[in-house]
Amino acid sequence: MARFAPAKGIYDIAARFKTTCLQADGSLLFEGGRLWTLENLKELHRVFVDTKDTSKRAFMAKFHDQLADSKTDVKRLAAEVLLVHFLFPSSVTGATKRRLVSTVLSWAGDPADDKHPAMAALDRGVGSGGQGYNSRRPNELWFLINFALKLKSMDNPVHTTLFSNAGAFRELVDDVEDAGSRQFRHMLLHLIYPDDFERIASSTHKRRIAWAFRDLAGPGLDDLDDKILSIRRSLEKELPGQTLDFYQPPLAAAWNPDDDDDEPGASDALLYKKQIVLYGPPGTGKTHQAKALAATLIRSAALQKLGAAWYFQNERAVQQVIGTHFHRVQLHPGYSYEDFIRGLHVGEGGKTEYRLGLLPKLVQDIEDERKVGGPVAMLPHVLLLDEMNRADLSRLLGECFSLLEDRGTAIPLPGLDGQGKALTLKLPDDLYVIGTMNLIDQSIEQVDFALRRRFLWQRCGFNRQALVEVCKRRWNDHPMKGYDWDTVGKDFERLGAAAAALNAAIHKSKVLGEEYEIGHTYFFDVVSFLQEELAGTKRKRTFLWKSGKPESPVSRLWSLSLKPLLDAYLRGLEAVPRAQELGRLEKAFLTMLADVDE
Repeated sequence: MARFAPAKGIYDIAARFKTTCLQADGSLLFEGGRLWTLENLKELHRVFVDTKDTSKRAFMAKFHDQLADSKTDVKRLAAEVLLVHFLFPSSVTGATKRRLVSTVLSWAGDPADDKHPAMAALDRGVGSGGQGYNSRRPNELWFLINFALKLKSMDNPVHTTLFSNAGAFRELVDDVEDAGSRQFRHMLLHLIYPDDFERIASSTHKRRIAWAFRDLAGPGLDDLDDKILSIRRSLEKELPGQTLDFYQPPLAAAWNPDDDDDEPGASDALLYKKQIVLYGPPGTGKTHQAKALAATLIRSAALQKLGAAWYFQNERAVQQVIGTHFHRVQLHPGYSYEDFIRGLHVGEGGKTEYRLGLLPKLVQDIEDERKVGGPVAMLPHVLLLDEMNRADLSRLLGECFSLLEDRGTAIPLPGLDGQGKALTLKLPDDLYVIGTMNLIDQSIEQVDFALRRRFLWQRCGFNRQALVEVCKRRWNDHPMKGYDWDTVGKDFERLGAAAAALNAAIHKSKVLGEEYEIGHTYFFDVVSFLQEELAGTKRKRTFLWKSGKPESPVSRLWSLSLKPLLDAYLRGLEAVPRAQELGRLEKAFLTMLADVDE
């Protein structure tokens, strides 16, 4: 079963939504009410979908004005549409969900009942909505309204087929405009048919799962959801009696759920080209992503080559292989061709001799391992060239430029061995190369074009969701009595918004630009700053922000970490313009102009 056990209350509300609101015209919150009618939906569509507000105001301000002249039942329907929109995502707190739904109810003159089962269920979530779900809230709500309108415009006898056949229901959902680009498409399928569709709100994640477990899918399946359902059924046979969830062990380790929801995955690019560079500003987690990418690649190969039964029975062996098949070299200006490929060295007796560098030694080790054999010997190896732009890449790689592109060809290296023979080098077909590169140190435009075309390039930028999630993990790793994450989490969401505002100001800067974006890892120290403060004070009710102004931990983060970094970036300016630019960036970061939840 694809159901997520902790979300039972949400499934109960989703079942009621199906029978009371979709199959009938009733209401989730008002017993006996008739809100989900064709008439109400048409009016909501007219004021909210047809009359789009594309201004930069906060969502709730625009929503209020769009609904201002609507009748009470339409405002109530709008509140329930927002509630349904919030049923799935776990990346928004229950308090925030209820507050926003209650705000819309207040426009209809209705008091909120947080103990109502539908409101209480919002404490839980089924899965993450990803970084963009909130920022695209109007589009996701438009999709839900368009779906409900299409459904209500059909004859009732058709409903019987739709709500007894998962495939027919999916066809209707996919017939709604923009279904392919909407996360709520996936959420709705899972909420209505939780045993047929996974709790996955990202088409990118679905594609990655289907690829990682491709040998377990039945033949002749073209639809992505059908492939994943077939994979689940195969896994249930391989792992009987286990609760299987693609976002939890042991399945999660076989693919990369941390890869960005909205972009084609680095995993896909690496498999296609065999070489990829993760580039971007400092502090965006490029090395961390490279390690995760390597682990995913090796695990996926183990799953495919050795079979699901062996893979899941030998988890410890797979983890050991990840350690021995991942090779990292930290590049720097002193790292040379002689270190990486081959060079002359003084041997015993003062005699000069050629010695192998890192890459030929690695190839030799791989060949030796495969001569010995064993189940893990045929698994791929991954070489990480960390901070590759710090070295002279053209000189470092030398003739290996061509090896990266033509894995089937052996080339001779300079010099002869003691018997007068040339050493040849050929890269294994399953030796993958990942590079990391900071834009500030060297832009992509400055990289040798011969090198550029032999790699695929994926930008790693500031990730607001990762900022909040890592802060949450660090907070929960060192829990403080009376201050659980639900208590402090909203302020960290505000921090994420402030960090995004700062980076937006950097992008617009005439003297900086996006290559000077500040990575999310620079903001993590605020967790320690806040915990230190809370440990030495009486009970506090405010944490990082108070009435839109920064508290001490945020001010310390600015003065001890962010300001010195930006000051270094601006060191080429005269004192006055530098101070002016720093002041502008400080204001962007420390001034909360709008409610982050809106």
